Amino acid sequence: MLHARDRRPPALAHPRLQLHAVDFSDLPALPAVDHVYITLGTTMAAAGNQSAFRKVDYDAVMATARAARAAGASRCGVVTAMGANAHSRIFYNRVKGEVERDLQALGFATLVIARPSLMIGERQALQQAARPAESLSIQLFKWLDPLIPDNYRARPGADVGRALVHAVQSGPPGLQVLSGRALQQP
Repeated sequence: MLHARDRRPPALAHPRLQLHAVDFSDLPALPAVDHVYITLGTTMAAAGNQSAFRKVDYDAVMATARAARAAGASRCGVVTAMGANAHSRIFYNRVKGEVERDLQALGFATLVIARPSLMIGERQALQQAARPAESLSIQLFKWLDPLIPDNYRARPGADVGRALVHAVQSGPPGLQVLSGRALQQP
């Protein structure tokens, strides 16, 4: 059984999937788990300010990871972003880097970090608002794709997810960072 938690009631349904809407500031205990996959994130535009952004991209991610460790998870996969760096002057990259740093301190036997540059894919099914600037970027990335180095190419979210799951389930213990070609469908 796969358990998924989100900030709002999900629009997806599957017989082997249990979906839960939760308040990440008051996260309930998780059932016993082996692996945890954390793909939480927002944009500055959607969040409205740095504090609200941090509540999602740092606080909710760390709360989920801590709850998973307490429930027995030994393997963790997380999506951050290209450019993640806890010492960055850029707020977005700094928050992503702080998450990466602090997840390493939780003691997962395996920690896989996916660092896509730009993720593309259907957002409507996930009840996400339209992102006009992102849509323009995606069109530009598609046109320029042959000229863009692998690490900077836009990746379908489904490919990033598959690569993350594959690395968590079959990769070696320790820290593994996926970017570029490693985020293509395995």
